[in-house]
Amino acid sequence: MPKITVPSPAVTSTSRRHLLMGSAGALALLALPGCDRSAVKEAATGSAASGVKTVVMTQSSDFQTGTMMAQNNPNLSIMRLIFNPLTEYDPKTMEPKPSLASSWKMSDDQKTLTLELRTDVSFHNGAKFTSADVLAAIAFMQKDGVPSQVKHNAKIVTATAPSESQVVLTLQHPVSNIFDMLEMMVIPQKDSYEQMLTGAAFVGTGPFKVDSYKHGQGMSLSANDKYFKGRPKIDKVEVQIVAEASSRVASLKTGASHISMDLPPLDITSLIADSKFANVIAETWDSAMYVASNVTIAPLDKKEVRQAIAWSVDREAIVTKVLSGIGQTSSLPWSKSSPAYDEAASKTYKYDPEKAKQMISAAGAAGQEVKIYYVAAQAGFASVAEIVQAGINAAGLKVTMVPMQPADFFKGLTGEGLPGLFINGHGFGQMRPATLLKGAFPFNADKNGSRFVNDKYKAICNAIWQNTDAAKAKAQYDEVNALLLDEQFVSDLALGAHTYTISTRVKGLAYSALDYLILDQADLS
Repeated sequence: MPKITVPSPAVTSTSRRHLLMGSAGALALLALPGCDRSAVKEAATGSAASGVKTVVMTQSSDFQTGTMMAQNNPNLSIMRLIFNPLTEYDPKTMEPKPSLASSWKMSDDQKTLTLELRTDVSFHNGAKFTSADVLAAIAFMQKDGVPSQVKHNAKIVTATAPSESQVVLTLQHPVSNIFDMLEMMVIPQKDSYEQMLTGAAFVGTGPFKVDSYKHGQGMSLSANDKYFKGRPKIDKVEVQIVAEASSRVASLKTGASHISMDLPPLDITSLIADSKFANVIAETWDSAMYVASNVTIAPLDKKEVRQAIAWSVDREAIVTKVLSGIGQTSSLPWSKSSPAYDEAASKTYKYDPEKAKQMISAAGAAGQEVKIYYVAAQAGFASVAEIVQAGINAAGLKVTMVPMQPADFFKGLTGEGLPGLFINGHGFGQMRPATLLKGAFPFNADKNGSRFVNDKYKAICNAIWQNTDAAKAKAQYDEVNALLLDEQFVSDLALGAHTYTISTRVKGLAYSALDYLILDQADLS
């Protein structure tokens, strides 16, 4: 079961506030997009008059329909409502469990995976789920321009279908994270991809089918009566896009909504003091914050300067002030559940301003100017940037903060590069280590935001990816951790978690290993 915190009315300390980053504002409740008076009344009454159980959820950003084969925060709420993957990890044990694939067998040489598919599954449009849909999903993921953090696996797979209920995946070489791909690769109906990319239609096998979607406003879904795991108890789900955190809080307080994803802690203080609300913490702990360096820009081209920056940051202040105690400091990107997690190594860099100052001086960088880029609309990132700036300034560099619009930030990050330091977040510390090292952009050995190119790093990342021998893995993880700590092209700061703040009328909410919202067994009391 997910960890649920139900604060008592007397509790007001920051240690009980819950995560994460978002924007603040003061839109009136009646201005909520897609939330007219009838919708508010229906949510507030729990649809008792009509007998229809409708759950209303709010989130800050619109869905990104072009990224359905990747983990992308705006899509966390809907992915597992609409679609199913072939296999699903148990988020506690990270062992793969059946979903659209009922069973599987890996060959002795670890290069051929045979998947047996369920034969009792249909899509929302009535089409039967078959092996042809799996082949279409793999072919789609393999296309250039289709984003996915597991594309490195898809690119080396040849998929065949001996029958409608069997798929054989032949790999060019063994990989350690094939089930990460099977988890992330949802299966739309094979003829629906163009509609999905434009947002015109979403045809999956999941517990809820999409009735309507309006860009920038939200999505309406209704229960799939023929869901292969059993019809959900909830009849309808409304996901509304509400940019202002204060409006999302107001919506929960009035009963106009029942769930809000990743509310910032300062905006939910009133909620956690009320026994009518609780926070579900996704204990995958894969919402990490980091500061990274463009290593082609002086003085960040010197690893001694990058190490000094790592020593200069007050990570405890980030956990306390930004994450409100929901998280932990870390010098490495791994969640505690990861086989690459090393508790001692994760505590390598502590707040040591004097050491940072000495290192900056020894590197001949004292007084040099550095810019920190971050997304202005994310209050959490702005707060982290202020803490990082204070530490680096005290160490002897001259830091200028550069707030950016999201589109400009990510264009710079993935294009020519941001000319300095940049604050951002990453996930995948809970998945197989190869997925982070080969797929998560901050760490991707082939191309990353830091413009860090290192043959040794590429070699160890590829070795971890291709190794399926657990006896050899520990030494490989130790080697890559040592390199990450030494080079500091990414300085991890803190590990946080995604949260779902809920009315306690919502029962049975769950989440996947990728933090996707699961309402299969949920109910509304």
